[in-house]
Amino acid sequence: MLTVDKVSGEVLFTDKPKGRKVSFEDALMKVKQDQESADDRFKEAFLKEKDHMKVVDQKFEEAMKRKDELDMPIKPIDLD
Repeated sequence: MLTVDKVSGEVLFTDKPKGRKVSFEDALMKVKQDQESADDRFKEAFLKEKDHMKVVDQKFEEAMKRKDELDMPIKPIDLD
């Protein structure tokens, strides 16, 4: 907070706001909680990606089974 003289415009004094005091134990507990939640989010994302890869692999296998059913495309060079 600044205190300024209205007439001269000089700064008379400054007062820094007091920060709230946090104990070391509270800060350590918060860091541990943040770390645990980050680990949980990582595990969830990993499992989701793993499931997604299973779906992609299944679709690929189905496409490989059906590849023989498709007609061979006509190559432009064969038209000559």
